[in-house]
Amino acid sequence: MPIPADTPQIAKERLALMKLMDHAAYRIPRREVDENIIIGTWNIQQFSEKKSWRSLKYIADIIERFDIVAIQEIKSNLLGLSRLQELLPGKYRILVSDVTGNTERFAFIYDERTVESTGLVAELGFELDKDTHEGFQIHRMPYCASFRAGRFDFTIVSVHIFESNKIFREEEINLLAKRIKKMSEREQSKVVDRDFFIVGDFNIKKQGDRFFKALMRHGFKIPPVLKSLTTNFKRTGTYDKIAWVDRPDFKFSGKCNIVPFYKAVYQEKDPPGGKKEISDHLPLWAEFRINELTQQLEQVLNPPD
Repeated sequence: MPIPADTPQIAKERLALMKLMDHAAYRIPRREVDENIIIGTWNIQQFSEKKSWRSLKYIADIIERFDIVAIQEIKSNLLGLSRLQELLPGKYRILVSDVTGNTERFAFIYDERTVESTGLVAELGFELDKDTHEGFQIHRMPYCASFRAGRFDFTIVSVHIFESNKIFREEEINLLAKRIKKMSEREQSKVVDRDFFIVGDFNIKKQGDRFFKALMRHGFKIPPVLKSLTTNFKRTGTYDKIAWVDRPDFKFSGKCNIVPFYKAVYQEKDPPGGKKEISDHLPLWAEFRINELTQQLEQVLNPPD
């Protein structure tokens, strides 16, 4: 199916969206090969074949600003994801999970010019009792993959935490965070890499609530700005997060934000902004400075405690 040409309205709004992402308040840093990595996460509501070409063009314009982005809430039909890949530059690749809870999939979209897959691609499950086969499993099985950017190897776990039951929500966050922290502490020979990021929709509505504490009690790093940044369309909740196990192999640059696409697109609609057409969540991103050779050699001479 050929990609339809832009109308003047779409061209105008795509230009406005690009200017928004270059604006001081919401500026996304320039991607620099082997020097930084920009990680994004985005719960794209009901992402399926029903997304219009217009919406997909806006989504692609945003994703192109990231080295790698974790997408949640992809539905069974993958035609929308396939069309999105057509709109991205030729070096963008996609890893996509099987259908999990609520008939949802996860995906990682990454620019092969700056990031490459290093082998691990898995849904993250929890061990069941061998006799009874009973145990706690996360409703939407988290999606895990390992990558390399320059000399920096890392693993990302993408999640969409169950919301309806508060007890299950807290338990999902607690067990997942505990498991990933334990994996990060294993010997290097027993994991693909110990630099772990956990990203996605945690359904944490406000900083400091019980669900936020369930994530933080296991020692994950989240700078203050990321703790309180509202990520839903209405800007009322801190649902989405980018968190990591703090290690010397990389450094948070201090730059992170959402992309408030509603300021630029679907302005002729009533109400404007594209919540129905694009998503009820906003993209969240963070920039990290990644290892140079000198830093690696210094770590050999002066290993961290």
